[in-house]
This record gives sequence, structure tokens and C-alpha cells, in this order.
Amino acid sequence: MSSSPLLRALVVRSVTSAAIAALALSAVAGPATAATVPVILADGSALAGTSQPDGVFTATVNAPSGSKVKFKLDGTYLGQDLRAPYSWPISTGSGPHKLSARWETPSGRQETVTAFTVAPPAPRPVGKPAAPAPAPAPAPAPAGVVRVSTAAALTSALRTARPGQVIDLADGRYIGTFTASASGTTAAPITLRGSRAAILSSGSTSSGYGLHVTGSNWHITGLSVSSSAKGIVLDGSRNTVITSVDIGTIGAEAVHFRAGSSDGGIRDSLIHDTGLTQPEYGEGIYLGSAKSNWTRGVPDRSDRITVSGNRIVNTSAEGIDIKEGTTGGLITGNSFSNSGTSGANYADSWVDVKGNGYRVEYNTGFGTRLDAFQVHSVLAGWGTDTVFRGNTVQGGVPGHEVWVQSASLGTIVACKASGAAKGLSNIACR
Repeated sequence: MSSSPLLRALVVRSVTSAAIAALALSAVAGPATAATVPVILADGSALAGTSQPDGVFTATVNAPSGSKVKFKLDGTYLGQDLRAPYSWPISTGSGPHKLSARWETPSGRQETVTAFTVAPPAPRPVGKPAAPAPAPAPAPAPAGVVRVSTAAALTSALRTARPGQVIDLADGRYIGTFTASASGTTAAPITLRGSRAAILSSGSTSSGYGLHVTGSNWHITGLSVSSSAKGIVLDGSRNTVITSVDIGTIGAEAVHFRAGSSDGGIRDSLIHDTGLTQPEYGEGIYLGSAKSNWTRGVPDRSDRITVSGNRIVNTSAEGIDIKEGTTGGLITGNSFSNSGTSGANYADSWVDVKGNGYRVEYNTGFGTRLDAFQVHSVLAGWGTDTVFRGNTVQGGVPGHEVWVQSASLGTIVACKASGAAKGLSNIACR
């Protein structure tokens, strides 16, 4: 149902008082609780009715913990944040705009829409100047935003970044060796952002990484990685989240969380065309390390990684490979198309789980060499306690939907119909 002019006026003025904000929410999206009056902030200050100087800021909203918050700007979907504090980087041009944040609660959907403007550039003076004016100096970037347009500038910005800083990539192709070695904090992560036309590359599918992340608390969003041996590799990086990226045309794996890269994730991204040089290592997303690569026999605890809402297409090895030594991740809402097709190095499934305590749910897809999902115990004590529920095979799976090695204890496959040729699973469902 469309909103009335009065409602729109209330929304524009939603932060003038908590009472008006609550009234606007109740009209748009149902009653809000006293504890969660939704207010959108821009860099920590109320956004509604303001004029932003340059249209570049970080939006946050006070949604309840455990929500999935989706952001839209002028009706265009930007992405979603699954972890509080819920935020999204905004970059837009001059004029009036509307930013919305929506999330689900047990009582229903809640949404807040906030109007703001971005000031136009200052007008030029009228009349003929008495003397030629000197060329104006470039306008400085807003505090906390570093704008880069060359590979050299990007290399420097990644090394010297501070907590809370935003590195804003201009469109273009960046070829080189890029290492995000600085660290943010949980409260003030470092953001690396760009459009899909900002492309990182090592220059060859035979060598180099598109981006190597060795610092912690990064938010990497929007950009592309292409024509590299590996896409994004994280080593010892904690609390780093990758969102809405495009990673494809990769020699081996697209994204690798390893060397204790815990409590991060990748979501709402496109992963495609991997293993072009090494089909046996062409995983879409790789969690942890095989035992043969552990340091002094110590497991690679790349734990609690969330992989959600991604499209994973044409990966020669598994769409997602989860190694022994990792624990407690979530694989949800992903779609697979022709993942695990090469058969090289036993690559024959969408997802291969060798870690412990994973939840694999509400994924869907078409096409693989054998099974949609597999569970293996390649090392005593690993490959246990995985739960599969709500997944969908659309076709092109000649084996089982979930194949479980006999030594993989504690695996639960929820009962349902399956589109796999051999049925739901080789173990009893429950």
C-alpha cells in the first residue's frame, strides 16, 4: 500500500524526536518495540533531513542483535549486514535521496526510510574576474576517507590504513601485489570499497594473489578480483567480512580463509570460473588448511566463518571446501551452478565438509560431477556433527544430495524430498 504525504513528511523528520520516529515506523512497517526505535545514522549522527557534504558516509541502524539488515538507496538494493552494529558504506551524488533499512523480527518485518540530501558543488561566481583565477586545489577527501586511483596509491593505503578508515577505489584496473596488512578494531573496522569496475589483479592466472589480507577487522565490499592465481587470501585475519564482490577468472581458488582467519565471512558475492590453471585447486571458497599444510601439526583454526547468499558458478573443484581442523561455520543461502565438475583431486561436489559442527542449510543449485554435499572424515575426530537442512537440488546431481562417509559421526540430514538422482542421502534422515 502506498504511503500518504503526511507519512512521508513524518519519515523525513523521523529523528526530530523518538516519538515521531516510532509513529513513522508503525505506519510503514508495523509497531516497533520501545527498545528498538529504528534510526539511521550517518557516521554516528542522525541522517534524516540532513544535507551531507559529499555523499560519502557509513550508515548504521539500531536493529536488534541477530537480525539480517538489508540496505537500499533510492530503491536500489545495496546489500545486507548480518552482524551488529549493522552498517553499510554509502557513496552517492548530489540531490535528494532516500535510504532504507529493513530486517525481520519474530513479530514481523520492520523498516525505516530516511530522507536526506547531498549538497551540490558550490556555484561558480557570476561575472568576469579581474584576473585569471589560479587553478583550485583538489578538494580534500572527507575525514577518514582515502580515495585512490593508482596501484601505487592502493599499496600505500592498505599498508597505512587506520581503524575506521575507508579506502575508496576509483573505477579502473589495479595490477600489482596488494597486501592489507594494517588492522582495524571490532568497533572501527577498515573498509576497502569500490564498484565492480574497480578490478584488482596480479596480472596472471599463474601467479600472485588479487588481494592478500593479513590484518584483522576489514570490510571488503563491492569491488572485483580477476586474472590472478588466487583471488582473495586471508592469513591470520580475524573478523574480516567480504561482501558483494565479484571474483572470477582465477587460476586456483577464489577465496581462502586460512592460518587462523576466524570469525569472518563472505556474503552476497559472485564467485565464478576458478581453477583455470590448476583445476584440482579451483575451489570457489576454501576454509582452513589440509592436515598436510598445518604448521608443526597444529590445526588451522579458521573457525566460525559464515558463507551466505553467494552465487558460486563454474568452479572446477568444490564450490566450498571445508578442511579438517575448522569448527562451527555456517553455509547458508548460497546457489551453486556447475561446481565440483572436474573430478581432479576428488573434486566432485558443491560442498565437501571435513571440519566439525557446521550448519549447511537453505542452499540450492544445479550440476556437479557426483553429489551435492559430502562429509568426509580424513582424520580421526574430524568431519563430525554437521547438520543439513532445507537444501534444494534442482537437477544435474547424479549421486546423492548428501553423501556421508561412515566415520563421520553425528551428521544429521533432515528428512525431505530430493532432486538428486540417488535420493537424499546414503544415511537415514531424521
